[in-house]
Amino acid sequence: MISVLSMSSLKQRLLDYLETVAGEHLDLMPETASALPLFLRERYGIFTTRLFGRRFLLALEMEDWEVGSPGEYGKHQATLKLNLGENVVLVLPILPSYARNRMVQMGIPFIIPGSQIFIPNTVIDLRERFPQPNIRRKKTLGPAAQCTVLYHLLRGSFAGMSLKEIAQKVQYSPIMLSKVKDELEAAGICKIVRSGRSLVLEFTAAGQPLWEQVQPQLTSPVKKTRWVRWDKPVTPALLAGMSALSRRTMIAADRVPTYALPLAEFQDFLERGVCTGCRDAENATAKIEVWSYPPELLGDNEMVDPLSLYLSLRDSQDERIQQQLEQLIAEVKW
Repeated sequence: MISVLSMSSLKQRLLDYLETVAGEHLDLMPETASALPLFLRERYGIFTTRLFGRRFLLALEMEDWEVGSPGEYGKHQATLKLNLGENVVLVLPILPSYARNRMVQMGIPFIIPGSQIFIPNTVIDLRERFPQPNIRRKKTLGPAAQCTVLYHLLRGSFAGMSLKEIAQKVQYSPIMLSKVKDELEAAGICKIVRSGRSLVLEFTAAGQPLWEQVQPQLTSPVKKTRWVRWDKPVTPALLAGMSALSRRTMIAADRVPTYALPLAEFQDFLERGVCTGCRDAENATAKIEVWSYPPELLGDNEMVDPLSLYLSLRDSQDERIQQQLEQLIAEVKW
């Protein structure tokens, strides 16, 4: 969900900058974005304006996203153009010089309000007006903190529980849970309050509002994928990826099933010959996703949990997958 405050700030800076470039007052008109894949709707706000007598479609990036690579922005711009039916100018809060130069070479139109503008055949201003600012970094939760929040959302509230009790639930050591506590508090996801002799987590929201608040700080649990020959997958392997999504929605599964495993278990299976690695999908009987936290902690006996599944697939540019991910989240019982 796009932050209203950050988007408002970026819009004002954009208008101020365009006024200095065009020498006239401009307006931004919001455009419907319902045709866009979910991951683009969460990252960009779509607006139109008239510059030098021409209509332009602008995609304003939310300010707390990590700076993308030129290749990533190129894919975003192409998908926006495909879905919206016309060329789109990316409006980015910040862009380092090396990325700016590459995007110019790739012909990707962009505006960094107050700094640079590159719209081929219309206006180009790439002068450095200010010292290069530090590259912003999206603050994401570590695997243990992310797992703790998802457990709280899916398996039952941690309200009133001591840190020791929470550590037992999520199967982390008390020392690790203390680090998780500090991380969640620093991220503004919860407050630490004292209840009797114990410290407890007091989350700032609950259910779906908490999910929407924390989602920008969550990452895919998938650290790497491997093709294997494994005819009879066993516990703790759980269906993941497209295999799990096909079970939960109407989308078709891939030919080769996907399973999630923690790194330690996967390495153990390889060492014992339970499964053997192979080079590609053609010779594989399964695809393994190695997760950063135990998938069985949040999943059921068969497949991974819906929120982790969503996070593992949300960057897909396949519109069919994005549609089914929306349905997946809509069916979560908060």
